[in-house]
Amino acid sequence: MRDTDRRTFLRATGLAGGLAFTGVAAGQETTTAEGDEEDGLVTVQSDDDFGATVERIRTSIEESENMTLVTTVDHASNAESVGMDLRPTTLFVFGNPQIGTRLMRRSQTAGIDLPQKMLVWEAEDGSVNVTYNDPAWVAERHDVDAPEMLLRQVSDALDSLATGG
Repeated sequence: MRDTDRRTFLRATGLAGGLAFTGVAAGQETTTAEGDEEDGLVTVQSDDDFGATVERIRTSIEESENMTLVTTVDHASNAESVGMDLRPTTLFVFGNPQIGTRLMRRSQTAGIDLPQKMLVWEAEDGSVNVTYNDPAWVAERHDVDAPEMLLRQVSDALDSLATGG
């Protein structure tokens, strides 16, 4: 697909919004979580520290004209509030109502997985990871007959958001 056609498609579907749809950013590796075929999770490792990764994702979502940040959950802070320890873990709940509504009109049960979630977490070894649901897995889970091109674009957008690419 030519870049001009892609931009037109992204504007028409509401996926544009300031995100680059280029795949993995330089220096960041995309990996899938173990059991990806079963659990539908995609995990990428960030080159940035936890705070910078959280801030980059928050800013990207907030500055997008097509995405809405519904809420942010600081799991580590919540654990601390009950006297427990948890490595840094922040969940973003966000979405694009134009895209989400289209999917839910095809299968309302997709609403259990939408809006989209993105988890930033620090592993035991100190690495920072970003995990999100694979859009193709969500579509398959809810038997949504979504165009492959749409799912690919959503997947690319999530990857770009996770990696900063």
